[in-house]
Amino acid sequence: MRMLRSLALVALLAGLAAGTGRHAARAESEPSVQPWRVISLPRAQPQRAAPQTYRPHRRYDRPVLAPAFPEDWTLGLVMPPVTAPDAGTAGAAPAIPDSLKPQVLVIGDSLADALVAGFEADPAAKADLLFRHKSISASGLVRGDYHDWPKTLAALLAETPKPAALVVMLGLNDRQPIRAGDQTLEPLSEPWRDAYRKRIDAIIDRAQQARVPLVWVGLPVMRSPRLSAELAMLNEMIRERVTAVGETFVETFDGFSDQAGGFTASGPDIIGDIVRLRGPDGIHFSPAGQRKLAFFVEKPLRRRLGDRPGAEPQPAMATLPVAPGAGQIPAVAPPPLPAPAIRLRDPIGEMRPLSPPASAATLTSRRSNPPADPATRDLFDRGLAPEPRPGRADDFRWR
Repeated sequence: MRMLRSLALVALLAGLAAGTGRHAARAESEPSVQPWRVISLPRAQPQRAAPQTYRPHRRYDRPVLAPAFPEDWTLGLVMPPVTAPDAGTAGAAPAIPDSLKPQVLVIGDSLADALVAGFEADPAAKADLLFRHKSISASGLVRGDYHDWPKTLAALLAETPKPAALVVMLGLNDRQPIRAGDQTLEPLSEPWRDAYRKRIDAIIDRAQQARVPLVWVGLPVMRSPRLSAELAMLNEMIRERVTAVGETFVETFDGFSDQAGGFTASGPDIIGDIVRLRGPDGIHFSPAGQRKLAFFVEKPLRRRLGDRPGAEPQPAMATLPVAPGAGQIPAVAPPPLPAPAIRLRDPIGEMRPLSPPASAATLTSRRSNPPADPATRDLFDRGLAPEPRPGRADDFRWR
């Protein structure tokens, strides 16, 4: 009897399983039903933020001076924070229009692009200067057939208005053979160096013929030791030719290296924070590195802009109106305030020289005479301190 019940139960379970399989196969074949294995929900693509210019973490453009106590404990009033006045308010210098800003022409390769990006990220530089740049990423002074920089520079300097200064950053792609007629000059050989110096002089001649101050930016250290060594040789040749004619060369090799003079991808930015300065390729710059590169160039550039003729005209003398027909009288500047009197320190105790003043003969012959003062002789020869005087700091007889 038990065996019959078991067989009936097994047959029932087998029938249920077969029916479930038929229903599942029919459900998969229907177009309105999809199994869970083929359902795939669309993934939301992350929104990439637009690239922004680098700004240091701590900024001092608009300082907020918070009070020491946020509330007045006597009156129970909340004191609002004191903020510095914004630009454009009363007392602030008006913005300079672009037509009156000195124009700075920046030429070069991809590193010159990084330099311009660093200048554009500086609000102070953008407020005072107007930057124009012409850059060819794979260009240099070697491949004149690819891009002729002396010819391009002559056309740029002939434009109106003429730039107030010229900034050059070239040389990254110049480790190539130079074709001189039928000869091929090997990179960094002595004939190659002579030909390369002539091409540097061609850029300098274009700037001096146009009477435009020249600022040549040196190449920084690179991750590859061989590349860094070769670029250091180019920097030396450029520095020699540029400084020989009175122009400015800006050294950037040490500014992006570590304490041992090697490559480092991270370092201090313009306010001292340790950030990443170089790109993944070990050649180009991050936004913080671009800002630091422009920081090195800005000071010598402003110095050259101030040295050019007519850079800063002298302000006109103020005049005072007088009666009609009597002309104008120049305003007299007020006399300068007297310097504050310096209060001399009161003499404390007795001042005694340790040795008599030596004459010139004594210094020449190097003779040393024994101290004539007995107190000085006792102090240095015998080690005896002078007797304390009543009321002096070393008088301990009151004890």
